[in-house]
Amino acid sequence: MPPQESRRHFLKQTGLLAAAGTVLAGSMVPKVHAAENNTIKVALIGCGNRGMGAAREAISADPSAKLWTVADVFQDKSQGSVRALKDHFTKQEKEHVVDVAPERTFDGMDSYKKALDVLAPGDVALLTSPPAFRPLHYAYAVEKGVHVFAEKPVAVDVPGLKSLQESNKKAKEKGLKVAVGLDNRHHFRTEETVKAIQDGKLGELYSFFVYRCHAAHKIGPRGNRTPLQQQLRRIFNFNWTTGGFIVDALIHNLDICCWANQQLPVAALGMGGRLLRRDKDDLIDNACVQYTFADGKKMHMFTVTMDSVWTGFRAIIHGSKGCAVLGEGVTAPKFYNDWTGELAKNENAFWAPESLQNNKKQTEHDRFFKAIRENIEWNEMDRSIDATFTPILGRMAIETGQYVTAEDAWSSTFQYAPNIAELTLDGDAPVMPDEDGNYPIAIPGKATVNNPYNV
Repeated sequence: MPPQESRRHFLKQTGLLAAAGTVLAGSMVPKVHAAENNTIKVALIGCGNRGMGAAREAISADPSAKLWTVADVFQDKSQGSVRALKDHFTKQEKEHVVDVAPERTFDGMDSYKKALDVLAPGDVALLTSPPAFRPLHYAYAVEKGVHVFAEKPVAVDVPGLKSLQESNKKAKEKGLKVAVGLDNRHHFRTEETVKAIQDGKLGELYSFFVYRCHAAHKIGPRGNRTPLQQQLRRIFNFNWTTGGFIVDALIHNLDICCWANQQLPVAALGMGGRLLRRDKDDLIDNACVQYTFADGKKMHMFTVTMDSVWTGFRAIIHGSKGCAVLGEGVTAPKFYNDWTGELAKNENAFWAPESLQNNKKQTEHDRFFKAIRENIEWNEMDRSIDATFTPILGRMAIETGQYVTAEDAWSSTFQYAPNIAELTLDGDAPVMPDEDGNYPIAIPGKATVNNPYNV
């Protein structure tokens, strides 16, 4: 959506947080599932680690939910997921919740369609394939009339976000429930902390800092895999599959800062590149972005993925009464009476949430399935489009070396994989290596906003 409309929507969404545990308003919508005790059949589409976690949590969220079908590009993944989940729930004496027959175990690039085709309206799809496929899969899930849990980020480029907007209009018309894997939005202590910030307990907000620093991503040898097979086996090493680690990993704490500030950035200026990395992929290994809000306040993002570096995931917010340390990587948020942040001693803390610790990933599924059973309005897609757009804006600023406005970024027509629906597992990948196995890296000053890989 255009930046002004997006900001109005964001403010409306954040205003709905009335108390910890409340995410969306509880109004009634068209009913799309039968009686309370009916079985909800679940499709797992994308059987990597995130998908396996989502399947465990979804099935555990409702006593009458059962895994009914699985799909993955790779056969070993789809078949292996059924065995692993069956073993997991057998140990809990709940083996009946995994009811995936061999004829409902699918593989291949079109396996998502086959899995969705065996569901009925009102069942649930877990969309946990690489984020590049999210808009394509979401459109088909909405067409089939099923409720959706979509892992974050929800797209890797602006055309993907716009596709999601169109699909989500149809989802709302059908009364479908939609959850997105921004699980920090369901961490009780983070919810309570953000509400305290919005209520003024930190005073006037001045600036925002986002950190995610950790060891280098490992890719390993390609062996006899084609470039596309390698990229789909190592999705976190390629920009087209996940949007790159700026989009995939920094999204959480960027979203939390925007949530606390109740607005989205209007511009970004960034820098970064590939300093030490020599792996055969297209990742950069360091980046900084300075975001600007409409009122002039700044949000600073800093990330490094190198071995033996300082490791930290967190957000820090400075206000007139001190600072807040919260977000992904922080299980016990606190307000401190100065700006020393992580250097502060506990005695400098003047506020902490009273909420108990919770399993935020399980909570997001518990709330999602409760909304299905009680027919409560539940759609997290619009705010997740906003959350995904923020790191995409930052990535554009890094790759182009330009001061990029949200309006310019939203007009981008660049697509990482414009032919994603036509990809075949034995065909070319959206990005191909040269004869030495190296991939193109965006060069600031030579890339454009509309095509960050015009190098």
